[in-house]
Amino acid sequence: MQRILFLIFACVLLSAGCLTASPPQAEEEQGVRLITPPEGFAIFGGQGTYTGIIGDETPDIRTNYSMGLVAIGPGNATSPHRLIGSTEFVHVIAGAAEIRCDNSTVVAREGETVLLPEGVLQSIATAGDRELRYIDAVSPPFAAANEVSGEGLAALTVTTACVPVVIPDPRQGIEWDLGSEMMIYTLANSVLMDEIGFPLPYSVAYVELLPGGSIGFNRLNGSSEVIVVLGGEVEVFTPDAGSVRVPAGSAAYVPPGQVKGYRNVAASNATLLSFVDPAWTPEGTAMLE
Repeated sequence: MQRILFLIFACVLLSAGCLTASPPQAEEEQGVRLITPPEGFAIFGGQGTYTGIIGDETPDIRTNYSMGLVAIGPGNATSPHRLIGSTEFVHVIAGAAEIRCDNSTVVAREGETVLLPEGVLQSIATAGDRELRYIDAVSPPFAAANEVSGEGLAALTVTTACVPVVIPDPRQGIEWDLGSEMMIYTLANSVLMDEIGFPLPYSVAYVELLPGGSIGFNRLNGSSEVIVVLGGEVEVFTPDAGSVRVPAGSAAYVPPGQVKGYRNVAASNATLLSFVDPAWTPEGTAMLE
């Protein structure tokens, strides 16, 4: 990989992806917004719970995806279903998932990611005796009308035979070394990962920050960013609009064009997922002093 590509990724904390049309944004978006997820609700007849982060809970934030946290207890599973016209991103943050996708079954463990092509017959179950927890993103944003399960499956004329894409533990994947303070691992990137086989309109990176680790001001022109803090606490700071502290389990939304930087304010390592929508490109990024 060329050195210049490394430097670009290292500077912006983002994953590159393909250029897509920008989703419509609010006309006067200003400042970084803390997102504290609401209480979760039961899904699939009580087999699991869903806690929304981006979607119906944030109607004023318009993105090419919806995203939330799914929790499934030992012995439980989502019912077989299809998401018509929708791709799904699953990143396991606790436990292990047994994912059935058409004629394939894969097991994803903590730190691993699985991408499910649109329309596949799927079900996700816990594997083992620990609660399964994963970040789930659906693109286009989830709509109940696009989810088909139960008796509705038999009425469908859709047939698929797709294979899920498994992205292994990020520490064994594409690695961007920032030295002593920060590491970035690409999770979903249709440019760098030819094996994905289908495009995503957004890009995702997994980031680790040592205590005190930070990155300076940068701006994404035409792309929003949502960071979901998995562990520790991250401060998103701006030159003129103050700062927002994002504890583990919460998220922050950065509107297009907002100048911001990041800092780990915890005494331990901080970890996060960074969703950039539309996907990051060098042309849309400005690094500032």
